[in-house]
Amino acid sequence: MEAANGQSLSCPVAVQKEWRSRYLTRIRETDKIMSESNRTPCVRTALPSDAEAVIKMAEELAAAVEDPAPGLDAQGFMRDGFGPHRWFECLIAEIEGEPVGFATICRCFEAHTAKRRLWLGDLYVRAAARRRGAARALMSAVASRALDLDCEAVYWELWRPNTLGRTFYERLGADDADELNVMRLCGSGLSKIAEEGGPHGRAR
Repeated sequence: MEAANGQSLSCPVAVQKEWRSRYLTRIRETDKIMSESNRTPCVRTALPSDAEAVIKMAEELAAAVEDPAPGLDAQGFMRDGFGPHRWFECLIAEIEGEPVGFATICRCFEAHTAKRRLWLGDLYVRAAARRRGAARALMSAVASRALDLDCEAVYWELWRPNTLGRTFYERLGADDADELNVMRLCGSGLSKIAEEGGPHGRAR
């Protein structure tokens, strides 16, 4: 180093080491902040190109709750999620650009209460990405969508053995809809009651 008068200046070795230590510490702190930022879950609307990832995660979810394999393929995902008469909306959670979770939602309405509601069909985060905020980020996005649509509430089913899921939802502030039971009509029962109306009794 040279001073303005042309005389040579030198920094003591101890000072140089201190500067270098501070510089390296600052670099490490910056890298850590950037790394943690990259690991923060990001939620976005699903794209048709997400079909393969969503199908794989749907299969993982079905296995986790002991359901049969869903048999969902890209064509079905595209038809029901992006077609002119789509049945659901899909949200994707990403960490470092990789899909790690998804949620599907659809709209409900009751005339006797004049209430709009949002139904949460699926919420799933891959095991390797859990406890990193992805599920909470997905639920936050679902809640925001419900408010955007002027919904009164979000409803969903919870698999009874899923105690960890119950704890997670309760921490969000969710509670049991004690006044409601989940009922279903499926299989032969569904076909039988439909046949009672005959071809002229079906709603159009």
